[in-house]
Amino acid sequence: MTRSLLTLVVALGLASAAVWIARGLQLDTGLEALLPNDSVSVLSIEATRGKLGLEEPLTILVASDDPDRNLALVAQLAEAFGEWPETVWVMTGYGLDALAERALYYVDADTLYEWNELAEETLDWEVCKASPLCVTIADPPELPDSDAVREAVDFSPAGTVLRQLTGESAKQAGGGAEGDEGPQPLCNDERTVCAVQVMLSGSPGDLGYARMIKQRAEAITVPLVQSQPEGTQIEVIGRYRVAPLEHGIILNDLRLVSILAALGSLLVVLVFFRDLTAVVQLMVPMLSGLAVAIGLVVLIEPKINIISASALAILAGMAIDFGIHLLMHYQSARAEGLSPAAAAKASVRELWVSLLVAGLTTACGFGALSMTDFQGFSQMGWIASLGIIVTLLWTLAVFPSMVRLVPGSNKPHRQPAAKDRSARRFASIVLAAGLLGIPFALQVGFESNLSKLQPKGVDHGIDASLMRARGNINALYIGESREAVSAAVDDELMTSGGMEALGVEPIVVSAQVIFPEDSDEKTELLAELEATIERAREKATEREDTKLLEELDELELWVDVEGPPQPDQIPEWLAATLVLKDGSVGKSGIIYVPLRGSNAAAMEKLAVWLDQLREAHPEVIFASAAALLGEVTPALIADAPWILALVFLGLIVATAIASRSFVVTRDVFLATALSTILFAATLTLFGIDLHLYNLLAVPVTVGLAVDGAVHVRWAHDYDGARQKYATYKAVAASTLTSMVAFGALMTADSPGLRSLGQVGVIGLGISLAVNLVWLRAWCLPQQPQEG
Repeated sequence: MTRSLLTLVVALGLASAAVWIARGLQLDTGLEALLPNDSVSVLSIEATRGKLGLEEPLTILVASDDPDRNLALVAQLAEAFGEWPETVWVMTGYGLDALAERALYYVDADTLYEWNELAEETLDWEVCKASPLCVTIADPPELPDSDAVREAVDFSPAGTVLRQLTGESAKQAGGGAEGDEGPQPLCNDERTVCAVQVMLSGSPGDLGYARMIKQRAEAITVPLVQSQPEGTQIEVIGRYRVAPLEHGIILNDLRLVSILAALGSLLVVLVFFRDLTAVVQLMVPMLSGLAVAIGLVVLIEPKINIISASALAILAGMAIDFGIHLLMHYQSARAEGLSPAAAAKASVRELWVSLLVAGLTTACGFGALSMTDFQGFSQMGWIASLGIIVTLLWTLAVFPSMVRLVPGSNKPHRQPAAKDRSARRFASIVLAAGLLGIPFALQVGFESNLSKLQPKGVDHGIDASLMRARGNINALYIGESREAVSAAVDDELMTSGGMEALGVEPIVVSAQVIFPEDSDEKTELLAELEATIERAREKATEREDTKLLEELDELELWVDVEGPPQPDQIPEWLAATLVLKDGSVGKSGIIYVPLRGSNAAAMEKLAVWLDQLREAHPEVIFASAAALLGEVTPALIADAPWILALVFLGLIVATAIASRSFVVTRDVFLATALSTILFAATLTLFGIDLHLYNLLAVPVTVGLAVDGAVHVRWAHDYDGARQKYATYKAVAASTLTSMVAFGALMTADSPGLRSLGQVGVIGLGISLAVNLVWLRAWCLPQQPQEG
């Protein structure tokens, strides 16, 4: 008894230390963590961040039916956010008026030359009309009016960019004419929705930072909107809104789910063991072993990705599985009158081989995943393998001491014996049906539009189309030289090729477009045009040609500009992409793509297009955080067959080594394979698609299916009737406990968590039926030994 107490105290002490270490566990929710460390996309993102340091700004929308009120509220918000120490810049208008007023620099030189020729012809015509010796029968030339100028600008690359960014491209120098309404605010055309954007020194990718910023922003916006007339809305949008809200909803879901799962698991344990002390006997070794396993994982790798996080669920499932099997055999031995010490020793003696086989088989299956390049699975592989081994050895070491200290009920009673359920013909028919269902199982779909999984309450309900191109996803590019970037920008692959690859027109913003390289030539042409206009005005004034004077005045407003566009005339939000940290201009830019970043299929097209650009222009770095989803999804789909193959290879090798029997290895493999096929076929039948959330249920299901198959097959050959019954009962109890935990997820508000629970329940239910019904029917009855 003293040794048992000392063992338990040491175990709990180590578990407490592990819990303290496990507090350092971090979840990296970024998609970059799923890709190989040497992935071109990941390296490109790191390179652009190092040179540009661009993050998504905080965006606040203001909506009401009063344009003046919206503009006033935006001004108030800008003033408040401008006082934050983290604020880099505040944007309430596009700030591109200086560029729009220099619109003629964006018209191609040939067109400017033609306009110069027209102005000279107009002057010649006026001179001819003033001379009695000159006769002309031609009509006077028509000078370009404002509509013609705007049309010419709109057809230029820079004009296209300005129009798609702001909704307008050209503006007369000095404004004041019809259609030129002065500086354009960040609003829709009716100004019923306006916005303020704030660039901060931190990143919304840091969940804690995003949550803090959202709370501080709402401390400003909520009182402000409450002081306004009914119908006024002020909402934070973008990643600063979505990430904290989704995280909060999921946390609330998990709190409720954890309570429901714990109560459900407790109920299952009580139903199967009918002894309240069984809960203590089971939970202490399981929870302490789980704590030690997680503590070791954190010591090795404190940051895990969103897919390897499922390994923790695998560990919980396997840990409770080991404990249930030992406890079931312990109670069976106690029912036959054995003392707690003798019953504990008997349960370990009966099960240590099958537990080791089940644990090592599952660990080898997951360990094989460590060989993949895809970080999502490779990290999950070693975490699950290490955790399974640790929790198994921990349970075998702690459980005997636990039941000696808390022995539980000792009422002897007759234990039922398991009956022989062999029915090879029935099992063969089911197996054949499963094999025929493989093509159907392979049709299981993958949901590419993750916006469908967004919880209710995350959407802000305000039309954000006013953001125009800036509301789209984007890609950054940085070149080793201006020449390299110029070659990329001029490549048809960047424009028409992008349209063909993406199905939408990419908006390419570069210094080469904003600051034309032929500005000196155009300055000379505009100076000549202005001089010609002045001479023509003198002649028109002499002849009192009011019509021509009006035409000249209108054209002169476009021509009278103070030099070409300069870097100091662009707003800070645009300078953030066109000017590197070292002050270089012309080596970087941004591509806006009107696609949804939550659509994995669209992001896959973007990722492919960026790869084509990298291949065509190796001296230019192309990077897009949104496109990572387009790499992760195809990688998951492409690696899935290999992942399953590796799991089954590990399963076969470990089972063959442990059992040294072809028949046992074959039967365990067939049971697991049949469970997997029927699982996938059921998902296809009911139209349930896999996605980044519910995909986490697949390795958990496969792991528990392998474990159950090993226990059932091992018990068939090596256990007596009483032990078989205890094993089958333990398989049912452990699987149902996991099913209850997954079933609790189906009560969540998050569609992703609900789907995860649904897929988990289906997979575990099928594996339970296959292991306890089909596998027992498949196994041939044991022949009585001759004696």
